[in-house]
Amino acid sequence: MIRTIEHRIVQHPDIGLTYEAACLSCRWVAQPSPDGGAVDVECLKHAGRSNHRGFRRTATSFAHVVRDGE
Repeated sequence: MIRTIEHRIVQHPDIGLTYEAACLSCRWVAQPSPDGGAVDVECLKHAGRSNHRGFRRTATSFAHVVRDGE
């Protein structure tokens, strides 16, 4: 007999998103933060100092696998 158990993947309940950004013109990177607005402000400050206008922004979450019914 084979029994299957359904699983799903969700964002880890105890760990929020982490926001990051990097300049596309140089090697500058923002300090990772759980506050996306703070990362955006750091990008704006860098743009003001350097006139660099392009940034790669990422939001990272941590996955957690749970069995259905948990």
